[in-house]
Formats: sequence, structure tokens, C-alpha cells
Amino acid sequence: MPSVTLLTPADGRRVPWRNGLGLTTEIAVEPLEGGDRFLWRVSVADVAASGPFSAFPGYDRLIAVVEGEGMRLTVDGGAPVERRRMEPAFAFPGEVAVDCALLGGPIRDVNLMLDREAAVGSVTMLAGGTAHRASGDAVLVHGLAGTLTVTPEGGDAVAVPAGHSALLRGAAAVAVPAGAEGVCAEVRRRG
Repeated sequence: MPSVTLLTPADGRRVPWRNGLGLTTEIAVEPLEGGDRFLWRVSVADVAASGPFSAFPGYDRLIAVVEGEGMRLTVDGGAPVERRRMEPAFAFPGEVAVDCALLGGPIRDVNLMLDREAAVGSVTMLAGGTAHRASGDAVLVHGLAGTLTVTPEGGDAVAVPAGHSALLRGAAAVAVPAGAEGVCAEVRRRG
């Protein structure tokens, strides 16, 4: 029978950004054997000021704003891209230069990072009154507001309140009642 691991806010690990300009909370990470690299990582960062992103060579990144007005990203000198709260995630290579300008004060964002050679993934923003079918070698559902319900295929439903996350492998139905919000990260190994 499929199992779901419920992660509480106390399970998160605060780590400094690689560039030393802030902190992120790792919600869940799957390390790779033999080294300091990971297959995937889901984290939430509090961004208090505009500035550059840390470099993550060899990783693909997906980022979405979950609190605050939003941000304008300039990626590798290209045309700026704006992302506002609960808009679809923005994907970019981890090794490129990224400058972030906040649109109206501090924000909080969610990040999915994937080892490019070993995994692919997606981030889906979940808003009230919807349902989402998730599947993958790893699925992480993080509650932002209200309480979401995650029901793994062939398993029992698990309530995921705001600030908590459900981690599972396989497929699951995610119910998002009116007034609730969340994020779903789905990871699949290559090959």
C-alpha cells in the first residue's frame, strides 16, 4: 500500500544561499550517492531584497512566487520576465546569471531544483476549488493556505494543512477546497 510522509514546518532545514545573501528552507531533498549533489530539492526562500541568484551548475530550476507582490527576473542578460503570486512556475538553467528585482517588497518563493542529467520535473500551483492528479518517482505537495487532501493511489487520504507537506512516490489525487492553496512538485528520473 502506498505511503505518504507528512512533513511539518519543524522538519525543514534552514540553509544559507550559496551566494551568502539569504536563507532558504529545504522542505525535502533526495541526495545522490557519493558527493554533495542532489537528485532533486524542494525549498522555500524568503527574499527580502533585490539581487542576484546563486548559481547551481548542472541543475534545472523552477521557481514560483507564493507570497508578496512578485519579482522581475533577468536571465543571462535577456528580456526581463515578471512572476507574480501564484502564477505558473518559471524554468531556467541553474548555471546562468539571474538578477532578481522585487516588484513591491519582500516575497517568498518555492523552488524545485533537478539534476539535469538524472531527473525532470514540474511545479503546479494549486488554487481553491480544484483537483490535481499527480504522479512521479517523487511527489511533494506543500500547503500554503487552508488544508489540502492528498490521496495516494490505493491508499488513505492525508490532510496537508498550511505550512506542511506530503511526500510520496507514485500517483495521487490532490483535492484543493475553496480557500485553500498549495504547490505540487513532481519529479521523474530519466531513463
